[in-house]
Amino acid sequence: MRHGILIMTLTLLPFAAEDARAQSLDQILARHFEASGQELLDGVTTVRSTGRAVQMGMEMPFIQVQKRPDKMYLEIDIQGMKLIQAYDGTEGWSVEPWVSDEPRHISGPELENLSRTAGIDSDLVNWQGRGYLLTYSGLEQYEGGDAYLLELEKEKGVVYRYLIDSDTYLLSKIVTLSDYAGNMVEGETILGDYRNINGISVPTRTEIRFGGQTQMTNYIDKVEFDVSIDDAIFRAP
Repeated sequence: MRHGILIMTLTLLPFAAEDARAQSLDQILARHFEASGQELLDGVTTVRSTGRAVQMGMEMPFIQVQKRPDKMYLEIDIQGMKLIQAYDGTEGWSVEPWVSDEPRHISGPELENLSRTAGIDSDLVNWQGRGYLLTYSGLEQYEGGDAYLLELEKEKGVVYRYLIDSDTYLLSKIVTLSDYAGNMVEGETILGDYRNINGISVPTRTEIRFGGQTQMTNYIDKVEFDVSIDDAIFRAP
């Protein structure tokens, strides 16, 4: 769950649930962006994260770089071999050394999934300007507490679900739909262990689930903002 401090007197406790129900979409988003430090994040041009991905008991160090508006480079060390995935804002590519040292062009649903991770901001930011449909669908029980359920429609009929903790106003879970081999698969991203870095709330633990089963957990050890990044790193060699 996201960090937050809720201070109230005992006389106010009976009104807590009613206050949570009374929130509007605009109020929830305003408090979420305030808790996240979105105003500060708006001024950030690059983010470099280093950490570890854990899958089936195996630890894999990674470096991820993001640059506005929509560029991303990810390098994962898998037992001495470096898996690379990158997106330059238009085209995506990868290097899978157990297959070939040559870059592979990414397209179709795989490219869509890759581009989704490229942006520094969440899809809740400027959702109207992006042409999305966003609705507040009420409270939902999550991890023993209440969470605000926001439903975002990016493409016709495809809805993504966002759970925002009602105490901290930080994202707890994102439910997405991804196309794998022609099948739409529901995935869950569980966010936790938030850390305040230069006024920005950063989740340092991200758990990826498919079909309710954990596939991978990412732990971020270090986050750097506004580091110098050459655009060449995002382009296929």
